[in-house]
Amino acid sequence: MVKQIKTHELIINKSFAEIVLNRPDELNSINEDFLVEMPETLKSLEDDPNIRAVLIKSMGKAFCVGLDINLLKKAFADDDYFSSVLKRLRNIFLQIESLSAPVVAVVDGVARAGGFELMLSADMILASDSSKIGDVHTNFSVPPGGGSTSRLPKLIGPKIAKELIMSAKWLSIDELKRIGLVNKVVPQAELKKEVDLLVDSLIDKPRSIHKTVKEMVNTSLTLDIEKGTENEIEIFKEYVFK
Repeated sequence: MVKQIKTHELIINKSFAEIVLNRPDELNSINEDFLVEMPETLKSLEDDPNIRAVLIKSMGKAFCVGLDINLLKKAFADDDYFSSVLKRLRNIFLQIESLSAPVVAVVDGVARAGGFELMLSADMILASDSSKIGDVHTNFSVPPGGGSTSRLPKLIGPKIAKELIMSAKWLSIDELKRIGLVNKVVPQAELKKEVDLLVDSLIDKPRSIHKTVKEMVNTSLTLDIEKGTENEIEIFKEYVFK
């Protein structure tokens, strides 16, 4: 089943779903429609017990370049509206992180600013070697507002995170591999094959185990080792003996 939505397509397969950003002429930038539509799409996937994996993909030469220029013009002229935009964007990224099914960002093109932060909210990232990836907010003389300073240090450590954000550097393929920001970088022609292999390894398992492991890992990021292992035991017992 394919559902056409203004800012994306929702493709429902037997056991997994694909969210395909489909504003290629606008480099899949985030506009007001996205902020309204995406929460509804994500809720529909959470409510569907058959979905065991979710892919976030894109059409065109960009994965996502962040906030749409017209939205930014309105936001910079209205502090309350800008606050609303950032809070709704934050909630979307948290919604992605908390989905019961694992979420895979499939990056084949430019991922910058809010698009970079969208990528970070996924559980796993597969990228083609033709991708161009970076936070780059500081190139526009603004700090990140969609989670980079919170998520990136947890993924790659604070020193490298500060370097990437402050320098606004685009990450080379070698750097993406070295710092472990993405799960795998492959030639563009091989990206679909790698995605298919990963999806196959996810959908043959019950969604409940993915939800439990995500809860374990995500919670552990806020705990020290002692409390993290205690939490793991409690969740394990709850899952096994429920």
